[in-house]
Formats: sequence, structure tokens, C-alpha cells
Amino acid sequence: MSDLPLHRLSLVSFPLLASLWVAGCTSVPLDGRHTAAMGAPVAAAATRATAPPEQLTLAERTFMGQAVSRAMYEVEVSHLAADRAVDPRVRSYAKALASHGAQVGNELGAMMRAKGVPRPAGLAADKATKLHRLAGLRPSPDFDLGYARVVGMEDQQATIALYERARRYTQDRELKAWIDKALPVLRNQLAAAQMLVGQLAG
Repeated sequence: MSDLPLHRLSLVSFPLLASLWVAGCTSVPLDGRHTAAMGAPVAAAATRATAPPEQLTLAERTFMGQAVSRAMYEVEVSHLAADRAVDPRVRSYAKALASHGAQVGNELGAMMRAKGVPRPAGLAADKATKLHRLAGLRPSPDFDLGYARVVGMEDQQATIALYERARRYTQDRELKAWIDKALPVLRNQLAAAQMLVGQLAG
């Protein structure tokens, strides 16, 4: 069979090539389902990137407020003891407790701001009463012993119990990690107070 002329070959080939090109472009239908499937990973990533942080429970928010309020009290009452105590061991303990209270207030306060939890406006009523009573004592060995017993032992035991309860129900990972870091420090402070009370009372 003789070859077709070049211009006849072009006319014959063009419709065939065109049909193949169209078939290739439409081999995957560009309907709504396909478009949605193509955009799904991007949309999911955008949703993850813009998702709001996990909300705290009411119990978690309440604990944070109570812990910061206790830290505020610890700072104020320990500054008082550092100025008024007659025993240098009590003054040293009070300074350490004031420093720890300030650290708790700063760390937990920053976390509360980040999570939208308001800080307490002031001391709890029972803590304000204790502070007022200690402020009424004159510098003396009785003041030293009262501070070590009330603030160093009673208050530390209550704070540890508060933190341990919160550790059991807290789901927020950042808050739980912070409690885990804080508890050993509180227990060491309690042990130091117990030793101090034994020295002062003996």
C-alpha cells in the first residue's frame, strides 16, 4: 500500500491525537467529589492549625485559682516572718518559702493567662485571717514557732493535699506536668518545717 501524502496524514492524525488528549485529560472526572477529595488533606491541616486550645474543666480552673491564692498568701506571710522572726533559721526558711510562693505565682499565673483563667483578686478569707493573726504577734520565740507550725506545717499539708487531689482529676497535660513538678518541692518544704518545729520546740 502506498504512503499517504504528508498533508493527508496530518489531517487524519489530528482528530486522533485530539481525541486522545481529551480522553487523557478527562480520565479522572473533575466532579465535586474529586475536588473535595483533593482539598480534604489541606482543609484538615488548616483545621488542625486553627483549632482552639483544649478547654480546662471547671475543677482545673478552680484549682489554679486556689493554688495562686495560696502562693500569694505564702509570699505575704513569709515576708512578714522574714522581717519579724528572731531565730535565723526561721528567717532563712521564711525567705525560701517566699521565693517559692513567688515562683508559683509567676509560673501558674502565666499558664492561667495563656488558658484564659482569671487570677484571684486577693487572698482567700481564711488566709487573710491567718495573716492578720500572725501580724498581731510581736517578735519573739512564740512568733517563730507559730509561723513554723501554722505556715510551714499546717498550710503546707493542706496545699499538698490540694495538689494531690488535683493531680487525680486533671486532664490538661501542661497543668498535670506542672503539678508533678511542684509536689516534690512542697513535700521538701514540709519536711524542713517539721524539722524546724522540732528544733524550736525542743
